Amino acid sequence: MAKELKDIGEEYRRASQNSFAQVVRSVGEIQRGFQGIASEMTEQSKRSVGQALELQTHIAKKAYDTYVSELTKLGQMMFSGYQSFLTRAEEQSSSTGLASESGAQRTTAHRVMSSRKTGAATRRNSKKRTMMGRKK
Repeated sequence: MAKELKDIGEEYRRASQNSFAQVVRSVGEIQRGFQGIASEMTEQSKRSVGQALELQTHIAKKAYDTYVSELTKLGQMMFSGYQSFLTRAEEQSSSTGLASESGAQRTTAHRVMSSRKTGAATRRNSKKRTMMGRKK
């Protein structure tokens, strides 16, 4: 009976060692699987960040190009009117033959006369009002 118990103990010990070895191998395989998943997630996040930066760069470039295009159009609209004004002024100036003493051509704005008089403003009326206001 002692021999039988010893054999049973040996069999149990071998079975538990085999089981433990299989558990260790399984845990190692699980760990390698998690490492693979972690490395794949890291690569994917790097690609995602790269794609996000690329997309953001594309959007910023497109917005900048649109902004510059709109400013160019606005500048052309503003200066096209000014250019036509200068052209008309030069035509009128050359047709009337007016030129300044320095030899530069005069524009229409130089030839326009104003009936406005400048000088010191008289304050006679405003003084009377303030004096009247004090007497009351």
